[in-house]
Amino acid sequence: MTALVKFGAAKLPVFIAGVVLLFSFATPVSAAPITLQLVVTVIDVCDNAGLNCASTGPAADPYFEAEADKIWAQAGIDIKFVNSGTLNSSALLNGSTGIDAITGPLAGPGTTMYLMNTIPGLYGNAWVDAGGLAISMFDVTTFNGGIGRLDTIAHELGHNLGLGHDDSNANFLIASGGVRNIPNGLGQICPDGPCFDLLSAAQIANVVDSALLIPFTSAPVPEPSTLVLLASGLLTAVWARRRRA
Repeated sequence: MTALVKFGAAKLPVFIAGVVLLFSFATPVSAAPITLQLVVTVIDVCDNAGLNCASTGPAADPYFEAEADKIWAQAGIDIKFVNSGTLNSSALLNGSTGIDAITGPLAGPGTTMYLMNTIPGLYGNAWVDAGGLAISMFDVTTFNGGIGRLDTIAHELGHNLGLGHDDSNANFLIASGGVRNIPNGLGQICPDGPCFDLLSAAQIANVVDSALLIPFTSAPVPEPSTLVLLASGLLTAVWARRRRA
């Protein structure tokens, strides 16, 4: 016989309090109100003829913006990608010049992202606490059978915003590439599912003071004029401070 558990009026408040306590532990971190914005100027690297440009990511989700926005919503930050044209350099496109040849760092606000075909041995590279990052788009987009390494760009932006690697939790966004749990889709990114790409309270407190951020506005960011770059003259600076993932 199945027993029916009855709750009298006197026990009901205790039961409700217990349920509330249980869900307070079970509920993962949620998004904060969006108050800040990081504007990312995107430069797509092509070959010397202006062809065979690096991938910009899935057609329906350029630059993996949906993932970046969901991840950084934990800190109340919106990520705004602005296409700023192309840079024609076969050497840079295929990584033969080395990532250390990218110009930078930038003081901000905002940051500049170079989309390359490949960076030998790396998925991405970024200045720490200053603007400037580069992404190996072939490796990122073909990862996991073509699902993509969905959080690489968001991870590198974390370095720009001042975060170094923290491998104390494999679910942290800022865990290094060999340690970090990589989501298979939006449903695995915090606050959903296993809560991959978690930002701790301390990490959030660090990034919200970054000089790269501006107050959030729902108004569109103006598209800059087409960027004209001379690859041979600009690829000279050495990246002394960087993190890899």
